[in-house]
Amino acid sequence: AVVSTQSTGTIYISTMKFLFVVALIPLAGALNCEVDKALDGVQEYSYTLDVAPSDLDYWKTYGLSFQVYGNFTADNVNSATVEAGYYTEEGDLVYSVSIDCSAATWTSYITENTGKAVFQSGSVTCTEGTWDLWLKVSQPYRMNWIFNAAALQSGTETVGYRSRTRPIKVATKYGAHKARTFTVSTTSSLERFSFGKCMTWPGGLTCPDARAWTAARSTTSLGLFGAYDTIFGATCVDGTNYYQNVQAQVLPDETRTSGLDMRKFCCCVDMTTGLLYNNDRNYCIVRSSYNGEECSEMCEVTFEADKFAEGT
Repeated sequence: AVVSTQSTGTIYISTMKFLFVVALIPLAGALNCEVDKALDGVQEYSYTLDVAPSDLDYWKTYGLSFQVYGNFTADNVNSATVEAGYYTEEGDLVYSVSIDCSAATWTSYITENTGKAVFQSGSVTCTEGTWDLWLKVSQPYRMNWIFNAAALQSGTETVGYRSRTRPIKVATKYGAHKARTFTVSTTSSLERFSFGKCMTWPGGLTCPDARAWTAARSTTSLGLFGAYDTIFGATCVDGTNYYQNVQAQVLPDETRTSGLDMRKFCCCVDMTTGLLYNNDRNYCIVRSSYNGEECSEMCEVTFEADKFAEGT
């Protein structure tokens, strides 16, 4: 089956290994993503970017994030595998990871001049229920995997004349700027995929729970291997489970003026679910003023006075 996305890529869903199960993860908590799709229990999935990551006229920076959600059951959690990779248009491996729940291990792979090679490996814990896997790309040779809020990578190095500490270079023959297709497969089930300069969290979470979930995958918990800086994430009506109707700590996306423009975006969301208003990215804009007056005006459509009044 082939499903066309908004205009930024084509999704290919394998129907050869389709599982007839109910999706456990409703779409929610997606702030300004290019793609956020329910996969409904398939076991194989691939996404091809229409715009190459090397096209900085479009993307502005190399930073991109791929997020996969799945489910382990009591029957498969002790034997499940998850495989994911980023590949060039010609099918050459950029960077991949293999998770083996039976052995409680993970192994990442790159392409060297002699072919596919192990990059790093370590231990992993698989538990029954929802799992999530992220590929965070920062630069062509700086990227890392995150599984259930654990970094599947280690090691840092000091770079540049300012002696900045960065995650160790992923010494693959083909950098992320040459990639074009992301693939993932599992012997369990895949429930959701999202992609872009964005962050997501599982559906059905209250705002405080969403904040805790994203914090566990941020630089606060994972340091340099976090999926995003701690300043980004859901903002709540204090003392309640509600989301602020104006989410003002949103990652800047490719519609910013340049890669140097790091102003946060704001988005209008439902105060109970955190869902983007009408699932319309036009309700996510750059915060052009200090107090975000333009955001408040745009998001009047999602403001609920009674819920806001419950706050402390």
